Amino acid sequence: MLEVTTIAGALVAGIGGLIMGSSVWPYKLMRKYDFEHWWFVSGVAGLVVMPWAITLLGCPHAVEGIRAIPLRALLLGNLFSLGWGVANVLCGLCYLRIGVALTGAVLSGLGASLGVVAPMIFKGSGQFKDAPDPTSPAGLTVLCGVGVLVLGVIFASFAGFGRDRVLKGQQRTSGSFLVGLVMAVVSGILSAFMSFSFVYSQGPIKAHLSYIEPHQQIEVKIANEEKQRLAVASDGSVEIPGVGVVAVGGGFAADAAERIAEVVRRSRPIASEEVVVTNGSVPATFAVFALAVLAGTVVNLAYAVNRLNRNRSWHAIVTSWREFALAIIIGVNFSVAVTMMGIGMLLLGALGASIGVGIQQAMQMIGGQGLGFVSGEWRGVHGRPRIQMYLAIAILIAASVILAYGNTLARN
Repeated sequence: MLEVTTIAGALVAGIGGLIMGSSVWPYKLMRKYDFEHWWFVSGVAGLVVMPWAITLLGCPHAVEGIRAIPLRALLLGNLFSLGWGVANVLCGLCYLRIGVALTGAVLSGLGASLGVVAPMIFKGSGQFKDAPDPTSPAGLTVLCGVGVLVLGVIFASFAGFGRDRVLKGQQRTSGSFLVGLVMAVVSGILSAFMSFSFVYSQGPIKAHLSYIEPHQQIEVKIANEEKQRLAVASDGSVEIPGVGVVAVGGGFAADAAERIAEVVRRSRPIASEEVVVTNGSVPATFAVFALAVLAGTVVNLAYAVNRLNRNRSWHAIVTSWREFALAIIIGVNFSVAVTMMGIGMLLLGALGASIGVGIQQAMQMIGGQGLGFVSGEWRGVHGRPRIQMYLAIAILIAASVILAYGNTLARN
């Protein structure tokens, strides 16, 4: 049976995936904006304004916390986000060349395969350090889920080729289909790097931006012990069974973890205990997006700016306030979807870095297919291509269930 926490984490990551897969639906309604216009506006809104506004306004003492974040965490996150930035630009071009549905399938399939397996081999930060190995029962179940997911991608790809033959260029796409598919493959591999920014940087960034206050609920994990959910008293202290009373209020989670670790070391002088403290701060999760994805943001905006300069089309941005608003919606959708992935990963526990990405990507493909059907990418296409796409969706749902079950095995 699936645990409640696993179901909650899977739902959050899954909903984030559905939003991600269908996030560009406003693009289908645009007539005056070209690619670079909506890419620039949505990038500024979703990659800069929204995550930074939520971070600075929603995280108490945000500037102080940012200054204390280890430089290694910021550099590592942004190194991965560079690859994601390239992937995101290629993704936007693939939407124009091969359509939203097939682009989403190829990107998500390849990105999920790499994003699921890598954290089990190269352990992440925070709770993800305890992820089981690929050869464990949970790991083998997850690998099985990845195999099923890839099978779904294969069916979706065959369906895309069949759809392209039927439509023969009648849909709103441009350029060579084969070139677009190659671009999608490269983008799919690099797209996993967004999740790596969370896997390897989320722990230290959230620890330095999650502010602990009286009357909050926090979770404390000491070494390999079970995570404990505790209430912070009005005086800022928390009573930890087997450890004692520790003052944690009025500081960041990283400070609280160090104070608890110091008390633990005094009572267990031989052991070197690692402590992780979290309070479920949603703004702190947006901070991961704001701080660890800066390099990828620069790549995306630089590409859009280059096209706007080359085409001398800056003026077109203000020719339609309706399309300006639609572009902002795309950016907000993306920002919310990525943050939900991060929250889902945390809810899923030690294996959440792998499971969260797998479920998110599977649902992202389904969201993309849904958008493709609603927007007319499959209008006039019947027979084998449609059957293959329906099978792909069913297989992707099955893959998500297998991945969630693997997470339950890890918890047990």
